[in-house]
Amino acid sequence: MGRGKPPEPTVHTCLDSMGISRLSEWDVFSFVYRHGTSLASSDQIARLIGYESTVVRAALDRLERKNLIERSRPSNGVRFYRLLASTDAGRQRCLQKIVSLSETRAGRLLLAKRLKPDGSNRAEKNNRNKPTIASVEGKDYV
Repeated sequence: MGRGKPPEPTVHTCLDSMGISRLSEWDVFSFVYRHGTSLASSDQIARLIGYESTVVRAALDRLERKNLIERSRPSNGVRFYRLLASTDAGRQRCLQKIVSLSETRAGRLLLAKRLKPDGSNRAEKNNRNKPTIASVEGKDYV
């Protein structure tokens, strides 16, 4: 049996290896990834990505416990947030795969399908509360 390239990890395998199971975790992780080291409060991050503050704080706690991000001690209500570099080559491949996947609409939809929604995203709440339009005999009704 020849030694070729290792098999390409699946999205599900990558999410599992990173310990990301919720859409809010991915969105918070993605924010920290894209912004590098950031000085912000969890409330500011929540406003920027459209989640309730409690959801963002919980996601930050889980990501820190999983050694995906690091945050400093709070100072005047803000902290430094940064990604923790992994020495595990497999985890690095998975991170790159998921990040590149999330850059396309189709990839983002796949991630959203694979991850558990929190139901706490403001956009989701707003869409649930909007009336739907029904069409009866060619007329639209709200």
